[in-house]
Amino acid sequence: MAEDDTDRRDEREAEREAEIEDEMERVDQDPEQVDDGDDDLGTQNAPREDEEEFEDLEDAEEA
Repeated sequence: MAEDDTDRRDEREAEREAEIEDEMERVDQDPEQVDDGDDDLGTQNAPREDEEEFEDLEDAEEA
């Protein structure tokens, strides 16, 4: 069973790498420039909503 899981994981990783390579070629970029292990998912560079407005909404929900 563990071998099956390893095979599936390896297959998914190979598919992911192939998709990344295809997309990089599509946008005319070097596939080697992809940074493996960069898991900055969920980071936000845009300014957040006004904090006071957010707190007002929370207070209204509690009431």
